Amino acid sequence: MNPAVKTSFFSALSRWLSLGCRAAAIVGLMAFANVGVAGPVVCGEKPIRLAYYEYGFFYFQDGRAAAQGIDKNIGDELAKRSGCKMDVQVLARARIWADLASGDLDMSVSGIQNSDRDKFAWFAHYLSMKNYAVVQSSVAAQGTGAQSFLKNTQWQFGAVRAFKHGAEQDQWLDTLRTNQRVQDSANVETLFKKLREGRIDGLFSQPPVYGKYLSDLGMKKDVVVQDWTPGEKGVPHGLILAKSRFTEAEAKQWQALVQTMRTDGTLKRIYLQYLSAAEVAALLDF
Repeated sequence: MNPAVKTSFFSALSRWLSLGCRAAAIVGLMAFANVGVAGPVVCGEKPIRLAYYEYGFFYFQDGRAAAQGIDKNIGDELAKRSGCKMDVQVLARARIWADLASGDLDMSVSGIQNSDRDKFAWFAHYLSMKNYAVVQSSVAAQGTGAQSFLKNTQWQFGAVRAFKHGAEQDQWLDTLRTNQRVQDSANVETLFKKLREGRIDGLFSQPPVYGKYLSDLGMKKDVVVQDWTPGEKGVPHGLILAKSRFTEAEAKQWQALVQTMRTDGTLKRIYLQYLSAAEVAALLDF
């Protein structure tokens, strides 16, 4: 081949390859950008129907202020990270479980997983909680522990109807019930008001719940919080995903998204807005 022609040929080939590489790079960048836009989960065509329930520091609205709380913060962060549109409601807890089972609701928060709920929902755990005894200071002064309370037949204990507290605590409550020493209430706020008024002498509650009500009702100096079941671990709570809306693969995407919030410290930062460092450490022990 003529040297001049040879030089011209390889020069043209070099320019063509260079252009091809740039084009490939552009295509690759576009594909990467599209992956970013798609987000870490599949949102679907319709907004996700998400329900909260009012419960202590999990979700609350004081006066005219905007809604706040652990679950509200987590829900906002999930919406931000996923890019999914959320159709938000605030419902009673019993209604939420019924709607998740029927397919009238897609997602909710702070749910406890069990075999019955596994039939209609997936779960993505983000905290662990146990119940502690919140008792009148006068009661605590006369003895510490469940057995001391059991022995004094004058003391009354309060509970919210249908609440589960843990195997040991529920068994202990059953013993009290046989002696008509348990007063049931429709909701947690009523229970704490009964405690303030002296109508009951103790109740079981969780840090994000009693922390708010004791503060709101000005009761911090009047009660003592005790761990009556030190051998019992906290129960995992988490995001609830209705199987009528999410496939198993899609649920795993949401579970991974929640896990990134744990590993990057987002969950801890949210919890610290409402609870002490020791209480937050317990919440993250799951």
